[in-house]
Amino acid sequence: MAIKMYSPNYADIPLFHGLAREEINEVLQKFHCLIKHFPKSDYIYLAGDCVENLCVVLEGTVQMIKEDIWGEKSIIANLGSGSVFAENFLGKLGDRSVVSYFAASDSEVLMLPLGKMLCDVSSHSEANRRLMCNIVSILADNNTRLIEKTEILCKKTLRSKILAYLEQEAKYNNSTRFTIPFNRTDLANYLDADRSALTRELARMREEGLINFEKNTFELLEVQHKEK
Repeated sequence: MAIKMYSPNYADIPLFHGLAREEINEVLQKFHCLIKHFPKSDYIYLAGDCVENLCVVLEGTVQMIKEDIWGEKSIIANLGSGSVFAENFLGKLGDRSVVSYFAASDSEVLMLPLGKMLCDVSSHSEANRRLMCNIVSILADNNTRLIEKTEILCKKTLRSKILAYLEQEAKYNNSTRFTIPFNRTDLANYLDADRSALTRELARMREEGLINFEKNTFELLEVQHKEK
């Protein structure tokens, strides 16, 4: 699929922060970047695939997942519009992914051949410099989110995992009331928990006045109690 030229929403993508319309088009054309459409439930990369592109979610939702030999799925990260993924497997030619990337909804993904971009010694433009600075910043942010996921999984009880996740979401939304990007099944996969056990624990937490929720919209009540 040929690359689409500059779209207004490109300005909202962190990867292109600080770049003008002409500079973005220059990057897209010079390195023959592609936009690919993935229907819901399609795999973008499977574990074991050779990764050749830095990927940006333009529309939809992509999940980084790990599957065991029995087909049990664990969600490592949920990636919405503007998110960058597959960056961890671009260190050297022939790197293969140890995780899979899955289209959780109909998605459009921008594919950038980062290896070619890094090896392009002929271009030392200001646009390239800003682009590389943005990539470094995004990689650092992605690493932080993975550390936060590890902190959740290190909790000893399901309740503490739930609270750790909800507190992180409250922090990122700057509010004790927020909507999470998961249904119950995906939330259970993200927390490495049994779905039925998760449902029961959420109900108990609501009864005890710790949280309130309706579908995937949650409110942390215990935080408010502590502040009083």
